Amino acid sequence: MVESVSSGKPAKASDDELAQEAGCRPTFYMSTELLAEISAQCEAEGSKKRSPFLVELLELVLTSPIGQQLRENAHKNRRGLVHELEANLLLFNEHIPTDRIEELAAASQRNPDQMLIRLVLLGLRVYERSIARMEAEIDTSSGLT
Repeated sequence: MVESVSSGKPAKASDDELAQEAGCRPTFYMSTELLAEISAQCEAEGSKKRSPFLVELLELVLTSPIGQQLRENAHKNRRGLVHELEANLLLFNEHIPTDRIEELAAASQRNPDQMLIRLVLLGLRVYERSIARMEAEIDTSSGLT
């Protein structure tokens, strides 16, 4: 242990430990509530330094192509990244019946995220076919006139 220069007492952490710890900390502003939630998540996951969930979430938002798209949309919509992410999440929460999706997922032995993807792809297929059918009907009816 290193002694503190001013008091002669042992320091709580060495300079190397402080440098390593500082490298793990985010350098942007966080509210006390957010810091408390991060701490709680880290403890729930059994790691006192970092939460794998939070690391993945930050990586998604900051470095992934999806994060890049969110940043571009935020800039285009003149919103902050947090507000853009919130708007995207609210879209799903308000308009998608998650309870029904979970029921369908359980019935088809899929995860809810797999079920949601399946439903979206199925919906697109049905939508495209119905548009093609409507256009064909318009073409045939305009040919009669």
